[in-house]
Amino acid sequence: MAAILSQFTPISTATVAQIQANLIAYFQLFAGLPGITYTEGDVTWIASGAGAPGNHVLRAQIADDRVDQRIDETLRQIGERANQVDWYVFPSCQPPDLGERLAARGAAGGPEGAWMLVGKLGGPGGNWLLADLNNLPNPPAVSDQFHVAMVTNQTMLHDWVRLSLTGFGHSLPLPEWPEENAFYAAYTRHGFGPEAYSLRYIGYRGDRPVTTGTLLLAGGIAGLFDISTPAAFRRHGFGSAISWAMMQEAKKRGYQQAYVWSSNMGKGVYQGVGFAPIELGMREYQWQKR
Repeated sequence: MAAILSQFTPISTATVAQIQANLIAYFQLFAGLPGITYTEGDVTWIASGAGAPGNHVLRAQIADDRVDQRIDETLRQIGERANQVDWYVFPSCQPPDLGERLAARGAAGGPEGAWMLVGKLGGPGGNWLLADLNNLPNPPAVSDQFHVAMVTNQTMLHDWVRLSLTGFGHSLPLPEWPEENAFYAAYTRHGFGPEAYSLRYIGYRGDRPVTTGTLLLAGGIAGLFDISTPAAFRRHGFGSAISWAMMQEAKKRGYQQAYVWSSNMGKGVYQGVGFAPIELGMREYQWQKR
């Protein structure tokens, strides 16, 4: 066990709480959009009947004598909108044995036997990485023609959505379609002014957009989201370069740390710009309707 833990950079309880708050702030951007339900209370969750931004339980503070009841109630409510949900159990969630209680409800089939737990029960849900913004490496080597610009209007956001979706493997939308996209709607509503805490960026090679990203400044920490490079533009360092640029922006705004929740494919990219793996203590329980 000691050998496994030594692979991770130690982090404080306060930092874990900041990451959870930042993650919740990201999903709050989508609250109230058509087809999306966002609920805060003893259980905080989001569900989307249209796909993005997905279905997630983000926080739970449940009285011990109501745990099984609230698990079932939450799954029923989400089940009216979606067929699966990822339930995240952070160290601050209550009761302390919430993960074990979720596993037990999964073994019992959830409400009315209609749900099952799938995947790795209580897994970390991906790779969590943290960077000290005051101790970053040199900028990654990239084409002299590459530069990064903040999205400041809806025309740029239109380009951002198209490029982001392409990078994540979606087919290009029809010209009128972005207005119906959850990301376009959420980010348009949030706005582009100086009070915005969710900032979008496009990386260009010359005049051609080649990569995208989101910088979320909330909860006392900077979060990197939506980093996407279409297959035709990969292996040129563009993803690394836009990540580094967003980290520099967060540092300029007074932030000390940044985190990213990465796929296995992206982990090496983020480590190359100063991120190190952390053991966040979050555990994921993936529910699916039978």
